[in-house]
Amino acid sequence: MEERYEFDEATLLSALAIGAPGKRTFFLIIGQKEKWLRAWLEKNLLESLALAIDQFLFTLSREFPSFSRRAAGTPSAENLPSGLPAAELETEEITLGFDREKATLNLSAHASGPQRERRVEVYCRVTLSQLEKLGDQAKSVCAAGRPRCVLCGGPIDPSGHICPKSN
Repeated sequence: MEERYEFDEATLLSALAIGAPGKRTFFLIIGQKEKWLRAWLEKNLLESLALAIDQFLFTLSREFPSFSRRAAGTPSAENLPSGLPAAELETEEITLGFDREKATLNLSAHASGPQRERRVEVYCRVTLSQLEKLGDQAKSVCAAGRPRCVLCGGPIDPSGHICPKSN
């Protein structure tokens, strides 16, 4: 069974994490104030999304010289979700696109919990400023975790780090 969520004019698009560094879980909030969903994802997918957004916006700025990258500002109180999410999803794949002056963010996911086999597609149209803000948030959220080892790139725990490249 496959389900589809469409947000043609999404007002909510945020990257967040909860938990202590080393034990954090990452998610996106996508939708509108009254109908929104939470899409859980691995940190490496969130990092890849941030990089892809930067590359995507750079390519658009070269193809459309009139497009300029500008700060998107902070979310206002009316752009915060209300109530419970319409769905809790586990993200498998994210694609970016561009259609008539709007960016498209498409997620392929499955439902969390006992209905795990249920496939879910999410289609979201947002402004380029919203997409840029999401990329900035994703980089900030990922950077707020444990520091990285300069040799191997692995996370350094407060209790220490055994670096395979230092052997």
